[in-house]
Amino acid sequence: MKLNSYKKILIIIVSRIGDTLLTTPAIKSIANHYDGAEITVLGHPKRYKVLQHLPFIHHTASISKNSAIWKGRIGKMYDLAFVYGYDESLVLYALRASKKTIAFKQDNNKIDNRLYKSVEFPTSKSMHFVDIFMSLPKAMNISATTKRLSLSLTEEDGLFAENILIKNNLNNKILVGIQAVGFPTKSYRDWPIEYFSELCTKMIDKNLNIHFLIYGGCDEKEKKKIDWLFDSLMGHATSLIGMPLRETAAVMSRTNLYIGVNTGPTHIMSTFDIPMIVLNHCLLKDSIYGALGHPHYFPIDHLDDERCSENSSMGDISVKVVLDTVNKIFKNK
Repeated sequence: MKLNSYKKILIIIVSRIGDTLLTTPAIKSIANHYDGAEITVLGHPKRYKVLQHLPFIHHTASISKNSAIWKGRIGKMYDLAFVYGYDESLVLYALRASKKTIAFKQDNNKIDNRLYKSVEFPTSKSMHFVDIFMSLPKAMNISATTKRLSLSLTEEDGLFAENILIKNNLNNKILVGIQAVGFPTKSYRDWPIEYFSELCTKMIDKNLNIHFLIYGGCDEKEKKKIDWLFDSLMGHATSLIGMPLRETAAVMSRTNLYIGVNTGPTHIMSTFDIPMIVLNHCLLKDSIYGALGHPHYFPIDHLDDERCSENSSMGDISVKVVLDTVNKIFKNK
């Protein structure tokens, strides 16, 4: 640990929900290493709120590649900066605002030569993304203090979740969160929506007190699938489609089980010690994106390794395999 080596540290991560959360072990490791430093994290305008209230982050705010152009014109506000990603304007802002900047090699010699540390992005296809994101702090001889993703809920978040449950008469239900759809542009990662319906129906047949909370975004294709699943469950489900990130996280924290494909909300769920079943496409393996350090994590990988492509169907994972895992979890509870 280096006490007060750097008093003000900037970290920039402008990315999707999953990658934003996958950097939290690196951020925590930086904060632990430079004990007493003031940590500021700038993130995507729609996603930075998942980093709010973490005890090792002092300030959070939004930034974008467009807004960054106008920032950092008043001198060096930070002693040290870590920049994730390849948006040139973000790296240039960090160079303006910080005395020393660490980033992945930008493939631009003029920028790379100005960096305090220019880090080669790891090329290993078997390296977990938590470890990939740790590459920047490791360039400063910072060791990982955790590999578990972090999210911190407030009392206000908890009251929101409680009100949702009361409003929908769900306090005495066995609540199962469902994330059936990932990125609409990468639908090959999704387990067939008909399989989700069959799984949920079989679970209801075994226990009528089970109720499903269905998460998802408002993209037209995504919404169409989720609405179909909701309708197929005939009163045994509540749709939380379009709910903001922190509110979704608060409700997730009140559930008994999570079943979903590997996408952003799955990483949110992995911050809670609640059983979770995650269905992974062969291009999105558990070994690369899985929930490290989670005590009740049950990954189910698509096995088409040798011929893996976007044409490899997630339908190869049977409903029975997932249902057997559900039964195993409930049997042990």
